Amino acid sequence: MIYEKLKNNNYAVSFLDPLEMISGLNNNYNNYNIILSRVERDYLKEGIYALKYLETIPNIKIINNSDSIETCQNKYLTYLKLKEVMPKSFLTYANDFKNVENELKANNFNFPVVVKPIYGGYGNGVLKVNNLGELNNIFELLKNNGNELFVQELLDFKHDIRAFVINNKIICAMERIPSNNDWRANYSRGAKIKEFKLNKDTEKLILNSVKKIGANIVGVDVLIDKNNKPYILEMNITPQFRGIMNFADVPGEILKYLADILNKK
Repeated sequence: MIYEKLKNNNYAVSFLDPLEMISGLNNNYNNYNIILSRVERDYLKEGIYALKYLETIPNIKIINNSDSIETCQNKYLTYLKLKEVMPKSFLTYANDFKNVENELKANNFNFPVVVKPIYGGYGNGVLKVNNLGELNNIFELLKNNGNELFVQELLDFKHDIRAFVINNKIICAMERIPSNNDWRANYSRGAKIKEFKLNKDTEKLILNSVKKIGANIVGVDVLIDKNNKPYILEMNITPQFRGIMNFADVPGEILKYLADILNKK
């Protein structure tokens, strides 16, 4: 959708494959003024590698640089930067349940908790765990793969919000309401959506967090608890925006941002 919006407005636009860059098949970088990165998890290593090289070339503006992508695609790295405004969390491994017990006690966690993969999206692999026995069963099932896992307290929230930020400006926010058969509020899982008006404190929290991450275009997931206190839940550096398109023209807003950069050159 972004590509078509740019193309239809007479911008010369093409896709840049990081695998081709790494292999040397594409090295004609002087033709580019702006790189708008959309590095998905399946090609994270290659994408970051390619971006770090592009960032050394003068006169190319990188939208969502390698550092912001590396941080946002890793839930624990995001937490390290934003822990003051996020739910309590910790990193562990699927084969180290003893460490999980120690962390839960040391940080006064209450059940239920949420267990997530470090890398992931659309709610895939996200589990709500109601007690220590269930948690032990999950770790028994996963212990042979040795994967990193992210354990996070489950907030009793009033609102689950996705805010879309472009160039330090919130262009729109929507509330996501879980469907009856799923506690997760992902639009891709059938959650209902409606436009949401953020208060000034929540707007400030979002924009300050985005600045700490260093992202130019990002979807910010926010939980507002029963006492109206907002928490950052996740930063999505390649955010899905089909849902928020009901309330804002995301490709059009991105076009305005890129056009403004080009006009300043």
